[in-house]
Amino acid sequence: MSQAYFIRLIVPLGLRIMKKSLTIIWLFLCTTALAATVEPLKCDICGALIRGKYYYREDNAVGGRKIICTNCDTLSDRCFICGLPVKEGFQTLPDGRIVCARDAKEVITSEDEAKQVGQTVQYDLDRLLSRFMTFPGTNMLVSIVNKFYLENLFKNPGAGQACVSIYGATCSNPLPGNKIVHSVAVLSYLRKSRLMAVYAHEFTHAWMGENVSRERTGALDKNTLEGFCELIAYKYMQSRNETFEMANIRKNEYTHGKIDVLIAADEKYGFDAILEWLKSGDDGTLTMDALERVRAVSGRYVASSASPALYVAPTAMKATLLPDTLVLKGISGSDSHRFALINNATFEVMERGKVRLAQTNVMVRCLEIGTDSVTIQVDGSNETKQLFLRATE
Repeated sequence: MSQAYFIRLIVPLGLRIMKKSLTIIWLFLCTTALAATVEPLKCDICGALIRGKYYYREDNAVGGRKIICTNCDTLSDRCFICGLPVKEGFQTLPDGRIVCARDAKEVITSEDEAKQVGQTVQYDLDRLLSRFMTFPGTNMLVSIVNKFYLENLFKNPGAGQACVSIYGATCSNPLPGNKIVHSVAVLSYLRKSRLMAVYAHEFTHAWMGENVSRERTGALDKNTLEGFCELIAYKYMQSRNETFEMANIRKNEYTHGKIDVLIAADEKYGFDAILEWLKSGDDGTLTMDALERVRAVSGRYVASSASPALYVAPTAMKATLLPDTLVLKGISGSDSHRFALINNATFEVMERGKVRLAQTNVMVRCLEIGTDSVTIQVDGSNETKQLFLRATE
């Protein structure tokens, strides 16, 4: 074999080997660089590196999925707000609920702030649905309660109970003189968006207590009743662009699918058609395959004298109709649980609320309710004041 032939045989072979080696080296360097830029998986609960099996769990507070290691996934304690396991830094509430460190920064802990949110929701709903509905005003008594309170309502529902859920409850109680007072209880320690949705749901129950006859309420399917309240909450969340809460309302099994039916009926036939059907429809429920039944309205369910009269919210009154001073207009209820009507605000014992005057508003706490008088204290004053029923109004 000549030297020239050997060179022609070996050199191309060497070049091919070198080219393949460079390719392998280049691929190795690229893979190493890529691996360096990708952060290793960490558990969203404990922060540990995940080297083996892991799980994806839904975050019920803000949406999305979290990566959970096998150790954390076996933890029995779960956050009431997001539903994720908790390991450290969490808060245990007096009623046993657990709130993780992240959500503890977001929930509303102040009772006064939670009630202020309720006032905002009431105002927003009146504006949003002013063409169709007027929500009850000062004849709603709002309480911020714990889990035990709502659980007791589950076990011992009252005669006037309209709604009990894990987040809230509404009870509409008729009073003498064809009046009605609504007791609205809302669960404490909720995120603001969830709290607002719960308020919208419960305030709708109060509206129904004043605008849907007892006969019609009795004829309506329970899931449909709850579905209508969720529809109002859904529309309210939609107006605020709270897309996550909107999705929560639709995927919640609380109404057994009736929320989707009512949303579809609203989109196809309009909200006014749903309201008319709710009050006087021929059917007790609506189904997805017969949405046109929302038009089947006979008018046979009309408000009777036993049904509460429509309550006109004080916001619809002219300021000139309001008194200049605090006036005790009425006392109702039983000896063990009385209600006092001061100007246009209804109070029970130790209830604190805003009373409208002709030119201003004052915050009042009702300390005691007697048979013909009440003892109150106005914010900013250290003295108490007694108001008496007048002989004539």
